[in-house]
Amino acid sequence: MKKYMVRCDMEGASGVVSPEQVIPGRREYEFGCRMLMADLMAVLQGLGEGGADEVVVYDKHFHGRNIDMTRIPDHVRVVCGRPPYVEEWAGELDSSFEGVILLGFPAKAGTERGILAHSYDGDIRDIRLNGTSVGEVGMEAAIAGDFGVPVMLVTGDTSCVNEASDLIPGVFGVVVKDSLGATSGVCYSLGVTTGLIRNAAEKVVKQPPSAGPCRLDGEARLEVELKDGRFCDGMKEAFGERMKEGTTIVLEAAGALEAWAEYQRQKQQVLRALGGEMAGAEPVGGG
Repeated sequence: MKKYMVRCDMEGASGVVSPEQVIPGRREYEFGCRMLMADLMAVLQGLGEGGADEVVVYDKHFHGRNIDMTRIPDHVRVVCGRPPYVEEWAGELDSSFEGVILLGFPAKAGTERGILAHSYDGDIRDIRLNGTSVGEVGMEAAIAGDFGVPVMLVTGDTSCVNEASDLIPGVFGVVVKDSLGATSGVCYSLGVTTGLIRNAAEKVVKQPPSAGPCRLDGEARLEVELKDGRFCDGMKEAFGERMKEGTTIVLEAAGALEAWAEYQRQKQQVLRALGGEMAGAEPVGGG
């Protein structure tokens, strides 16, 4: 049985260039949802035409309530509500999957000209995994690598796809918009972008890329560098001696998932203490 995981975000979706288009309740949020669904339906169609038997989608944007379930095919399951990863659970991902697709992802925080570039939380300045600076693409690839599952396809702006190509040699990449700046880009019609996504997804099944699992060399050393502020202060108290130089959390674990789960667990406790979304919230609503 051929089974695939699709992690989907909104900042890297076709046509999306503004925070107004990705934050629930904002004036243009419904537009962002339509763009996400267009890209998602294209990847599901391509996987189906290629011969995929089962697909699991994890909605990792904002609160994880962005997908129109009335349009989802019967062979597809969707993880909604963005439940956090824990040591024994990575959003339904396990070693039974053929591969992972990262759909609509942003480039990492600080990327010059990257559209809505960020790394999970607006309070994160940088993430380093065993010394390598990574964003959401690199972190998700390493977590999948814990299970021996490769990231096969990444879609997003030019900055995101270039980042993925550097981190994951041989990965398929689909550029849905050209990066010009934090809130600007050259966008293409949905007919063009969804066609590219559909064809790439079909190829993932029929002619898989050469990209292999992103396995760490030894144990995981995760460094999460935060911006100064209330969230950083709260995390200092939570992590104590594991907070270096006042802003960087250092975690060592057997794998990427275990390290990231520990960060997420402490983050949720700090957010609750600070009043929910008062700190640590996404500036543009991403994963």
